Amino acid sequence: MSTVARQYQVLFVDDEPDFLQAVTETFGAMSEGRWQMHRATSADAALNLLKSRKMDLVVVDVNMPMLDGVQFLRILNRKHAGIKKVTLTGYATEEKRSECLANGAELFIEKPRTAQGFKSIFVMLEELLTWTPQQGFQGMLRQVGLNDVIQMECLGRNSSVLEVQNQQQRGRIYIEDGNIIHATLGGEQGEAAFQKILALSGGAFGLHPFESPGVRTIEGSWEFLLMEAARVRDELAAQPVEEPTSPAPEIPVVQEAPPEVAVAETLICKADGEPLYQWQCETLSDRQELLQTISQQAALLAKGLPLGQFDRLEIQQANGRTIAQATPERRVFVRVLNLTAAP
Repeated sequence: MSTVARQYQVLFVDDEPDFLQAVTETFGAMSEGRWQMHRATSADAALNLLKSRKMDLVVVDVNMPMLDGVQFLRILNRKHAGIKKVTLTGYATEEKRSECLANGAELFIEKPRTAQGFKSIFVMLEELLTWTPQQGFQGMLRQVGLNDVIQMECLGRNSSVLEVQNQQQRGRIYIEDGNIIHATLGGEQGEAAFQKILALSGGAFGLHPFESPGVRTIEGSWEFLLMEAARVRDELAAQPVEEPTSPAPEIPVVQEAPPEVAVAETLICKADGEPLYQWQCETLSDRQELLQTISQQAALLAKGLPLGQFDRLEIQQANGRTIAQATPERRVFVRVLNLTAAP
């Protein structure tokens, strides 16, 4: 009994009719009938077509008059969230790439100029069309950072369980509505377990549907938790490795309880300073200006001295500390108070 291969509906949106005709005819031939090609010379025409026909993939030009590719992506996210989206441009910049990917594009591709370029793009689009999301996903910690996965889940206000394991240990981080609420690793739980999970040097992780842990052991913002875990990891890495010595008599040590802290204000911005999230920032413009200044000074230092990549700036205060981070993709400002500090 023969089976009929599925035919995918693919829409190309571009204000250049000649390119639109060339790309649809070329990809239609390469697909050998697996793709049914559709064209639109404007975002308005594409939206009208989407009212009457369901598409599997929309490939849109970035630079179009009236309604550009980024604005079109935002509309697609609201009205047609299930469609796979790709942006295609002849003028690729890092700023446009970040903006398109942040607005739901799965791929950001530069327009092909050769026959081999058309073939490479067809292969990428074919892979995207035939890819089916799995219930969970696997990845290596040395290739994909846990910080990136946690940030995506928290910024998206998702609920999930991030399971991490290596040959010796297995841990779980519980995220509910974008908040980290619980973590376990071996017999430990709470922030101590969370910090040790993020300090693992290798292993595998899986992102699974949320299930309630039955208890909440972690409070506070996820931004502060990630920064604190990074600080602990850096401190552990900086500690010298001690040579084994004869065991000394055990001396009881009284350990002081860690200080209780509370997040006083938080600000997350895009690289251009546009706020993504803010909490209790009384002077938003001052915080934006501070992050801009830190980013500029870090860039100047990187040019003048071989100090490596700028990580973050920590300012110790009498009643807490302030943490500022500026990366090419995002800027973060967090101020925390030490609730147990002496008045």
